[in-house]
Amino acid sequence: MHPDVSVILNIHRESGYVLRTLRSLDEAASFARDEGIHSELIVVLDRSDELTRNVTKSAICCGFETVRCVEADHGSLGLARNTGIAAANGKYVWTADADDLVSYNCIAVMHAMAEATPRSVVFSEYIVAFGDDHWVAKYFDDSVVEAVDFLYGHPYMSRIFLHRDVFNDLQFDDLRLSQGFAFEDWHLNCEFKAQGLRFSVAPKTVIYYRQRKGSLCREADTISTRQIPATSLFRPEILLSHVALEKTRRTASLPRAGKVGINQSISTQEFLADPVCMELTFAAIRVDPCINLRRIEAGRSGANVFPDHHWGHDYATACSIVESGDFSDIVLLPRLNAGEEGSFILDVLHSLAEESESFRCLIVSGEAGAAQDWAGRLPASSRFLDVCNEFPELDDNARDQLVLRLVLAVGQKFARIHLQDSHFVRRWYSRFSPCLDGFKFVYYRFCDPRILRNGSWVTLGNGLEFISSELGRLNMLITDNQKIIEDDVSVFGVCAEKWQCVHAAVLTRSPDQPPRSTPIHKILWASRLCEQKRPDLLAKIAAEASRLMPALRICAVGTSDRESDWPALFADTPGLEYLGPFQEFAALQPDGYDALLYTSAFDGLPNVILEAMGWGLPVIAPDVGGVSEAVRDGETGFLIPDFSDDGQLIDAYVAAIQRLYHDWARTKFMAHAARALIERRHSAVAHRERIRELFGTGEQS
Repeated sequence: MHPDVSVILNIHRESGYVLRTLRSLDEAASFARDEGIHSELIVVLDRSDELTRNVTKSAICCGFETVRCVEADHGSLGLARNTGIAAANGKYVWTADADDLVSYNCIAVMHAMAEATPRSVVFSEYIVAFGDDHWVAKYFDDSVVEAVDFLYGHPYMSRIFLHRDVFNDLQFDDLRLSQGFAFEDWHLNCEFKAQGLRFSVAPKTVIYYRQRKGSLCREADTISTRQIPATSLFRPEILLSHVALEKTRRTASLPRAGKVGINQSISTQEFLADPVCMELTFAAIRVDPCINLRRIEAGRSGANVFPDHHWGHDYATACSIVESGDFSDIVLLPRLNAGEEGSFILDVLHSLAEESESFRCLIVSGEAGAAQDWAGRLPASSRFLDVCNEFPELDDNARDQLVLRLVLAVGQKFARIHLQDSHFVRRWYSRFSPCLDGFKFVYYRFCDPRILRNGSWVTLGNGLEFISSELGRLNMLITDNQKIIEDDVSVFGVCAEKWQCVHAAVLTRSPDQPPRSTPIHKILWASRLCEQKRPDLLAKIAAEASRLMPALRICAVGTSDRESDWPALFADTPGLEYLGPFQEFAALQPDGYDALLYTSAFDGLPNVILEAMGWGLPVIAPDVGGVSEAVRDGETGFLIPDFSDDGQLIDAYVAAIQRLYHDWARTKFMAHAARALIERRHSAVAHRERIRELFGTGEQS
């Protein structure tokens, strides 16, 4: 005759505890048999030592119909549980651990609950911790616990009682100790929830949960990221369906606000005041006096009920923004505001969209800032989530977890994750990279900042530090110029093939619109007004140039940073006029200027230089970063040596302006050559061909 219940006991090396565990389980089996419920015990000895094996096999278990030992060589709690379940003959299975005890009524009451509520997972009502720590937690069923609570934490535990047939489709994952994922029980309970199983609580039943050093749970907490793998429950369409279903189930007798009262209740006092729970506990103490009643009385209280609002609820909101479906590409960046780095990545995404019909992109910004200026420039098959502005009440830890869950839920297998260097990306990736196997990582490598100290430029290598830690996991590092590649490879000396140059895509003015025949003595300066771009230097250049060429006017455009009032400085400078911020270079009417003047302390290969050249404007720019790859002195523009002395820089810039106007015929020739270079190397066609070369044609490679 098949038993009603199969108890699956996992044993590793718990020789000092397992005998008490077996006696506790045997009392539960004997009590259930008196109620007409027959049980079998399946002991899974997973890499057990000889002492543990001998103690286990010497135990006398009269309450079970049969006791079977199964030897396993997994070294994995999840796989060991699967082995035991596969050997089970019972209608129901109940998982057990080698160092915990149970109240003697568990099997009987849980069996009755499972029979009364088909397709349910049954848990004990109370968890009583003992050993190194003492506390009492009360469990509530899924009329209180919401689907989003499974994101915030694990509302239940590994001791599950449910129908054996459920495991025909689902099993525990192999989540042995590692720096990545953990908690196979949490993960499997999420899958149960996704399948529509109910979560029930057997009244007045208790698990006595031993707290001890070296336990797998403690080690997993210490070693892992404390995250579970991707689960069906967290997919947007599935989670949102559960949220909607729970709203219809919720009644006036249990609104969400009811959680407040539950969290304020004192589980320990309630437990100690219940005569049934006390009788069960006295019986457990007779088996194991380590269950110290005095320490339990003084211990903490808790419940599997989380705050009324937490980041799991915000994740559901994010799911409604992102919507259902998988994404071939996921982009993590600080902000989607106007800027060269954002523009560069957007161009890559547009080329990918044109190359692949299956392209679908999720863009996530993770740092606080103003409104996202370029949200309207995304490819049509894209979704955008601004986690800071959308969820301002969350801290970085909660936002990072929300983003991880979303990436795991919606990223296709082998999806590309594009990373723009930033505090957000470095923090998120460094924390969760062990959880992201299977994804392909594309890191966008732009210039490192530098500062002037004691007359010398000193590089601040935040990007280099990140690459040093993560180079092994990064599949590709994309730059917009060769200079960065040369500098990086000389530093690392390995994996040179991972660095790839993609020239920015730039529009060019039609060749039938040649540069004007005579100058108008008006020069454009266009950039962000921040310390990097040296607006202070611009003011000095303009003042000196105006002194030598009174008719010359320099017009500055750009958004000012919050720390300095650069426009006020410009207003006091002769020959310099500030015209306000700009979004698109073409909107500046470049035809109305003779040249672009560009200043910067450090850079890669700025878009504004390329755009000006594409419009046929001669460019005066410093020899920093990869600028010389476009601005070739005397050929396509005027290249200013990278002097550390401001006086030398000012003199060089003013001399270049004089050269610009002294031989206008030569200047027009350089402008034509600059436009031709941009047309040849930076066209949309050239950009798409390069993206196709790196990422593959049609579908991802």
